[in-house]
Amino acid sequence: MDFVTLAGLIIAFSSVLLANWLGGGEVILLLNLPSAIIVIVGSIGATLIQSSIQEAIRALVLIKWSLFPPVYDFHSTRASLNNLAHKARRLSLLALESDVEVLGSHFSSRALQMAIDGTDPELLADRLHDDAVRIHDKRMKSVTFIESIGGYAPTLGIMGSVLGLIQAMANLDSPEALGHGIAVAFVSTLYGQGFANLVIFPITKKLTGYVDKELLYHQLLTDGICGIATGKHPYRLELELNTYE
Repeated sequence: MDFVTLAGLIIAFSSVLLANWLGGGEVILLLNLPSAIIVIVGSIGATLIQSSIQEAIRALVLIKWSLFPPVYDFHSTRASLNNLAHKARRLSLLALESDVEVLGSHFSSRALQMAIDGTDPELLADRLHDDAVRIHDKRMKSVTFIESIGGYAPTLGIMGSVLGLIQAMANLDSPEALGHGIAVAFVSTLYGQGFANLVIFPITKKLTGYVDKELLYHQLLTDGICGIATGKHPYRLELELNTYE
């Protein structure tokens, strides 16, 4: 689990609660279920209108990366590629048949199997590059879906405030109820801004970093496996792959 994300969320929300408490506000006024519903559910609904259920499902899967991020061990992968290069040079590409799964990902297994099967190195490089870009683009669509939720949240917060004010105006004959209603109405705006800027946008920034790192990792695999397929000297390949971090 990524405890940095969890700690960031706790600190962000705690700062709001602390500021409210220091200003003499009541915490209970910040807890409003209707405001949460219109901001969170409304924002998700608006985003679904512009997207598809498949994109929503992929985004739901991807958002788990914010707490359980993927691990891309560049150092270990470079070492494994170097070992494969030495083995292929000492024996042959066919000798790597038992090592197809050694790099531990579907992308690498498919790439290595294609190399072993004798795919032309240039064609192999093009296909792997296209696959890496395609995976990256698909991930970024999911990030965009999540980011859109944050884009709608502040507007939905204002709509919630307007609805709250409408209800408050219905209590003009009761000053105490009117004041309380107006206070509650503005909670929706707070929810909209907070949900977007303390949750959604920071998470999408983090997810974008992971997606870009995945693309770089796939480029490392592409260069390494294509280098093995062309019979590149293991030490030269090692020097070239050392630029990937």
